[in-house]
This record gives sequence, C-alpha cells and structure tokens, in this order.
Amino acid sequence: MKALHFAFKTLWSRKLSSLFIALIWAMGLLGLAATQRVERSMKAQLVRTLEGSDFLLCAKGSPTQAILANIFHIDQATGNIPLEESEKYLTHPDLLNIRRLAYGDTYQGSRILGCDSATWMHIAAPKLEGRWPEQVMEVVVGSHVAKLHGLHLGDEFHGSHGAVDDLGYHEEHHYHIVGILQSPEVHWNDLVLTSLESIWAVHEGEPHNYTAVLARIDQAMTRLMLPGQIQRSSTMMAVSPAMEANRMVGWMNQGGQVIEAMAWLLTVIAFLSMVLLLQSHIRERLPEYALLRAMGGTWGQIACVVLGQNLLLALLAVGLTYLGLAVAFWTQGGWLPVGAILLASDWWMLQFDLSWWALTLFLALFAGIGPWIWLQKIPLHRALVDH
Repeated sequence: MKALHFAFKTLWSRKLSSLFIALIWAMGLLGLAATQRVERSMKAQLVRTLEGSDFLLCAKGSPTQAILANIFHIDQATGNIPLEESEKYLTHPDLLNIRRLAYGDTYQGSRILGCDSATWMHIAAPKLEGRWPEQVMEVVVGSHVAKLHGLHLGDEFHGSHGAVDDLGYHEEHHYHIVGILQSPEVHWNDLVLTSLESIWAVHEGEPHNYTAVLARIDQAMTRLMLPGQIQRSSTMMAVSPAMEANRMVGWMNQGGQVIEAMAWLLTVIAFLSMVLLLQSHIRERLPEYALLRAMGGTWGQIACVVLGQNLLLALLAVGLTYLGLAVAFWTQGGWLPVGAILLASDWWMLQFDLSWWALTLFLALFAGIGPWIWLQKIPLHRALVDH
C-alpha cells in the first residue's frame, strides 16, 4: 500500500502529463472496445431482424436497397410487383411463413405499411396496447410515431401520397388507431401498420400490387436455387437476404478495420509515452530511490513503486474508456445510422473485454520493466552523494 501511495503521489506531481497519457491510452482502448461492440451489436441485430426471412421478392433494382427498404424499412422501395404474377410463385411448397407487404403513403414523414397478419405475428416480442387491425382503415402505430405526433388509441388521421408530404393528401380516407406497438426491433416502432386492404382502398382505381413478399425457406437447396429461377423467368427480383447481409457485414468489417488500426496506433503511442514518462520520473527522483535503497529497501519494493505508477495509469485509462463507452451508448441516436440501435444486453457484455483488459495489464507491466532494469544499473550511492 505504501508503494501505491508513493506511486500515486508521483503521478499527482505530474498530473497533466499523466492525464494526457491516460487519455491517449483510453482513446485507443475506446476505439478497440467500441468497434467490437458495434460490430457485435450490428451482427446480432442483423440476425434477429433476418430470422425467418430467407426469401425476398420485389421489383428489380438494387438488392441492398431492397433489403434496407423491405426488411429494415429505412430506404425507398425499388417499386411494386403485380399481385397475380407474385402469387404464381408463392404457391411453391418450400415457401413458409409468407408475409406480403405494400408500402402505402406517409403520415407526417412516418411510413404507412400495409401488411398481413403473418407480418404482425413475425414482429419480435411486441408490446401491443390495444389490438391488431380487423377492419379496413384500422391501423397500429409504432411507439415512436405515437410519441412524436401525440397519437392515442381512438385517434384518426389521413395520410399523404407517396414517400414525402408534398404529393397530395388522401383527406377522404381516415385511418383509425386501434393499437400502439412497441418492439425491441426499433424499425417497427417507426412505422404505421395497417392491412393490405386499407392500402388498396386508399388507392382505389389502381391495380392491386405488392411492394415485396418475404418468406422462410427451410430447404437449403431451394433457398439457393429459387431466387435465380425467378430472376430468369419473371420481371421481378428475388433476393437472398442472408447473402446481402453478409455483404453488408463485410462493408462494416472494412470500416471497423480502419478504426481498429487507428486504435492500435493510439495504444502504441500511449505505451511509448508511458515508458518515457517513467524514465523521466526516475531521472528526476533518482536520489529518492537511492535513499530507499540506503534505508534497506529491496529492489522488489522499488519495482512495486515503479510498476505501481503504470498500473494506476492503466486503471485511469480503463475508467475513462468505460466513461466513453457509456457516453457513446447514451448518445447512439446522434452517430448511428437511421434504424440501427445498440441494445444494453449486447453493449455491456463485459466478458468480451477480457482481451483488452489483459492487453492493458501487460502493457502497464512491460512498460515498467525497462526503466526498472535501467535503474538497477545506475550507481545509486553516487546519486545519493550528489544529492
């Protein structure tokens, strides 16, 4: 304890330089820890969202855009697909849990999504206040939409045409709110859900179309072959969400590698700075170390003082790292892409931090070995006499 007290006093006497090193070190650790957490959370979110969605049928266009629009609901759809042509392929015996979607209009920027009961039952862990739609023009609004626009059960509203608010309004068609939905999959909370018949009723006189169809396929061969068959024999596009998700994960990994490289660079800078700080301290306090030896102090006790400074710096860096992680978690809405969310259960799984805890401890100890060995080679009696 005396050694740690002496080490603390030493760092306190040079608190600005000590804090600067701890900050650099914490920035490196924060980069490593945050990158691991974001990648882990995004992959977990992809798995949760894509579960049961092995097949996506939609209009031709960008497969990635189709995934973002029809599964994550954060992009514009690639278009509509004819109902009759779609239904011909939906009779395939390997297609299970078929969910039909039809983008309708918007309500003050919030999307109105027409869907069937299979889609409602597919929503993960829904907390529903009220009930699901049973009649045409009944809707369930997501909790974010309800909070944003001050909507309650029993309220009525009308939508605006298209994906923006300046293409005209459907004032003659009023939606009636029968439920408010809250789901851990945040994109559902940003939608207004209604039946397919409601969307078609609002657009009376137009042909009945789907925007997309989602399904589960348990047979691996069908999952692989069916999209290609539809691509070749129809005007529609069939997409394997899992394959597109792997591409998206690959893009995330590339960005993560850049951040990790910068984090490692900051960690190396902090390590070298820690060595130089300790070396400088030993030169300044050389008479004190000589006095400790003269009073019977062992090299082991002196090692505790030398290494104690690095361990205290390491603890400070770890504390600052977790402070940064907490700030990043609570401000995620300001820096994450739209529709992404970091769950506390994924973000605070501390067992995954053991690797950089071990790295921090190793660097703290290793950075003190060189200066400690150098100290033993100095004739301390000479330093004591000079003092």
